[in-house]
Amino acid sequence: MKLSKLEDQNKAQQISTYQKEILFKDKINKYYIALILAVGLLFALLLYAYRQRSKHMLQRENLHQLALEQERQNTKINMLTALLDGQEQERSRIARDLHDGLGGLLSGTKLQLSLAGEPENKDFQLKMDKGIKHLDMAVDELRRVAHNLTPDLLEKYGLLEALKDYAARMSNQELEVDVQFLHYENKLSSEQQLIIYRIIQELVNNAIKHANPSQIIIQIVEEEKQYHITVEDDGIGFDNSMIKNNKTAGLFNIQSRVDFLKGNLQVQSELGQGSSFDIFIPKSINHD
Repeated sequence: MKLSKLEDQNKAQQISTYQKEILFKDKINKYYIALILAVGLLFALLLYAYRQRSKHMLQRENLHQLALEQERQNTKINMLTALLDGQEQERSRIARDLHDGLGGLLSGTKLQLSLAGEPENKDFQLKMDKGIKHLDMAVDELRRVAHNLTPDLLEKYGLLEALKDYAARMSNQELEVDVQFLHYENKLSSEQQLIIYRIIQELVNNAIKHANPSQIIIQIVEEEKQYHITVEDDGIGFDNSMIKNNKTAGLFNIQSRVDFLKGNLQVQSELGQGSSFDIFIPKSINHD
């Protein structure tokens, strides 16, 4: 019985020891799990912090690039403003010189010839009349050139009347220039109207010079958020792919003015099918 009792005590002690070992291992496992969770949480926090910092740095870089781009745009706008102002001042100076100087000289010459009296030689009289007629033509041409340089109607009555007058002066027996305004409320500033007038003037002059058209249509449509300007001709046209590599002064002036208005220029043309220039100018234009 003592032996049996000792065996029972040993078994009980072994069971107790085994239970303590199990509890100890459980505690160790819990510590390991807690440590793993803590390390995982720390890693997640570090990863989150790294991503946030990377995101913040990327945002700062984007803001920096935007600031640089804005600075480049402002510099470009300032250069375009100076260029356009210089061109307009030069046009005004030339127009004044033509009108006041050469115009006055031609008018005075015509007056002196008209007061010369009736000569006895009829052949001389015919030449005199022909010379006076040529002077009249020269004065008219001078007025037309001076008016194109400084369109007074634009300042007095706005873009619609100025373009109608321009179309009438450019039209002749071989060329019809038609102007159409749709839903136009005349809310453009004087500066914007002048730039648009110059763009259309350049496009029409280019068409007459290079395309040999019989008809040119100028259309200005005021839409909800933009102005859609179209200058279309039925001339000889050109290969549309050539426009990308064409750096002529006329196209440069047109694109510069369109850029100044923060607009978009689209060109469509085919050989023998005429050309169409579409310009889209947003209503909200701010150059500050």
